[in-house]
Amino acid sequence: MAKPSIAILGGDLRQCYTAEYLHSCGFHVTCFHTPDFPYHSGILLEQELSQALTQAEVILLPTPFSKDGVHLFQADQQHPPCLSDELWSSLKPGQILAVYSLSQEKIHELEQKCCKVFQFSLSPVFARENAWLTAEGLLSEVIRYTPFSLSSARTLLLGYGCCGSAIGALFHPLCRSIYLLEQEQEKQGLAEKKGICPIQKEDFSTVLPRCSLVINTIPAAVLEPEWIRELPGSCHIFDIASSPFGFPGTVTEDYLLPYFRLPGLPGRFSPVSAGQATGKIIERITDYVI
Repeated sequence: MAKPSIAILGGDLRQCYTAEYLHSCGFHVTCFHTPDFPYHSGILLEQELSQALTQAEVILLPTPFSKDGVHLFQADQQHPPCLSDELWSSLKPGQILAVYSLSQEKIHELEQKCCKVFQFSLSPVFARENAWLTAEGLLSEVIRYTPFSLSSARTLLLGYGCCGSAIGALFHPLCRSIYLLEQEQEKQGLAEKKGICPIQKEDFSTVLPRCSLVINTIPAAVLEPEWIRELPGSCHIFDIASSPFGFPGTVTEDYLLPYFRLPGLPGRFSPVSAGQATGKIIERITDYVI
């Protein structure tokens, strides 16, 4: 059975390695505004979005889809920006969109246009692999930006989903201690079995002034301003959550705390592995849909 045609749009090096993987599996691959890369000669590069989408049965959107909410995310600044509205208006009924995540409102709108949407972040297999790649990238950035050793660090971890649990497993042997803020009791119990200490908001007055590291995985404000003020001036905050993030972008100015937003860690630190993981989930999707 012939493999479908796929258009791969924008993004970072993950998209390039996804393109290579899918081409090796027999897909007809077209790339639009992906980074400059030594692509296989069988991969078509298009400069016009309409041309890239003409024959595409499957369309892979970048991760994240957009950083400013207006344009397609494109790590390669040599290409002119592409408006997301241009993409939506160019879609044809029957096309399949593969995306890491998308708002329910937009998904409903696309389904009304008779397009199918698959969010591969909802795949447990992909989520676990992506979480480990995220944890590895985060570890590199924490070591790079902090002036203290992890063996002396008291760490507050916000959230214990896929990424939070992977971070806890990787960081726990290295850190002096890890405290966890997590609402679900089942996840609290899983973390406690791994040697991580769940805390409640009642514990903040004791825990927060002793923290040297805060890692946020929740895309929502969890720490209120009065609690952020309890953190010592030497505390470093690392926010890996997707938009709207867990902290305002003015944390450093408002609270004099080092603050780092780190989206797209797999794309920066493990683009080969991340790209192949995306390629495998696309292959699995198309085996069942097309």
